[in-house]
Amino acid sequence: MNIIEKHIEKIMEKYTTGDKYDLLKSAKEYYIDATGKIDDETDEYESRMSSFNDWYIFNYRREDGRRIIDDYINDFKIDDELAKAFHNVNYSLFSFAKYNLKKQMVLKDILHNEKYVVNKDQKNIGLVPDDLFVGRVITYNKENYVLRGMCTLPGNVLSKLKKESRKIRKLNSQEEEEAFLLKLEQLKTKSLQYSHLDVNQIFVFS
Repeated sequence: MNIIEKHIEKIMEKYTTGDKYDLLKSAKEYYIDATGKIDDETDEYESRMSSFNDWYIFNYRREDGRRIIDDYINDFKIDDELAKAFHNVNYSLFSFAKYNLKKQMVLKDILHNEKYVVNKDQKNIGLVPDDLFVGRVITYNKENYVLRGMCTLPGNVLSKLKKESRKIRKLNSQEEEEAFLLKLEQLKTKSLQYSHLDVNQIFVFS
């Protein structure tokens, strides 16, 4: 995981300043428009920025369809196995199902109906069993790791999200999946702004 995080730090250093600053600015405007604005004084701000960073690197597409991660792999010589892992980061809705007998985290990928066992050395990522979150899993050298950017969601909307995930999965569209995941982040923002409402009144899908 240290190798992965060092590359992500390098990407943020190389592709957020200079002639890439305007690209970063456009991406952030798009992201805030899609997920809602959050006050930088709130407890959620740091995790939201981590989520944005991962989205900017792995999901934001320019008009030509290219992503920042595509540029990085093209511009810098990195290990082929790592390049493959970076190309195929799984952006999804996850639940932390349990710890297995080896004390490894087991994640349920709700959107894609799969399971991931997280590398045993990755600890202290701020999750407890039954947590529900939008995030990313990267598979490198046959080991799974959770990336830092995570948007936790209220657990009592799990049944709704399972139902909606089945609908999205049937569409077999990456574009629809990503729109759905950004929508979940937007609903989380709304739930913070209207904390007096039951979250089931907020997490509503047409």
